Amino acid sequence: MSVQPRLFEFRMGERAPETLVVSAANRDAAGLLTGWRAWPGGALALIGPPGSGKTHLALAWAVEAGARSLSGLAPPEEAAALFEEAEGRLLIDDSEAARDDLTLMRVLDLARSRRGAVLLVGETPPAAWATPIPDVHSRLASLPTARLGEPDEILLEVVLRRICRERFIEVREDAAKYLAGRMERTFAAIHDLAGVLDELVVRGRKPVTVALARKALEQVEALRSRRETDDG
Repeated sequence: MSVQPRLFEFRMGERAPETLVVSAANRDAAGLLTGWRAWPGGALALIGPPGSGKTHLALAWAVEAGARSLSGLAPPEEAAALFEEAEGRLLIDDSEAARDDLTLMRVLDLARSRRGAVLLVGETPPAAWATPIPDVHSRLASLPTARLGEPDEILLEVVLRRICRERFIEVREDAAKYLAGRMERTFAAIHDLAGVLDELVVRGRKPVTVALARKALEQVEALRSRRETDDG
C-alpha cells in the first residue's frame, strides 16, 4: 500500500511545494534532492542559513518522494516503524537541535542497509552537530550535503515579497524590483528590511512605493552601521 506524505501545516500556504522558486542560489541543492534515489548511504543533509528556504525545499521533496516527517526526539522503535511504513523515506527537520542520537543512528543505519532516503535539515554542516556518541558523529560527518547559499536577485525578490505578504505589507511591483536590485543579498537583510517596512507602512497606511523603499533602505543601512559599531 502506498504511503501518503504527512503534509506540513503550511501545505497550502506561501511555502507550498508549487510555490517553490528555483534560481542559481538553490538550483544545485534542488538537483541533489531530485536525485534522492541515488543518495550515497540512503541519506542527505540539507543545510543553509536561517530563512534560506530549507523547510520549503524539504517539503517539496517530501511531497515528491512520498516521505513522512519524523521528530528527532522520537524513540528508536517508533522511528524504525515509521521508516518501514514510509518505505524508507523520512524527513527530519531541524536535525541539529535537541534529538535522540540513538534514533538518528538507527535511522541512518536503516537507510544504508535498506536503501532508504532520509533527509536531515539543519543550518550548519552535519559534522558540526553536537553529539556525545562517536558513532553518530562518524555517520554525520560522512553524510553527503546539499548547501543553500544566500539569495541571488531573483530569489531575493521572491522571498521579500513572501515575507511582506505574511506581514500584510503591500509592495508595488516597481518598489520590489528597486529593493531587490539594491539591498544586501542576505536572508538576514530581507528580514531587517521587512521589519523597517512594517513600521513605515503602519505609520503611513499605504502601499510601499519606490520613495518609501528608498527610505527603508536608508534605515536598514543605518541599522547595520549601528550593529557594526556595537560589535566593534
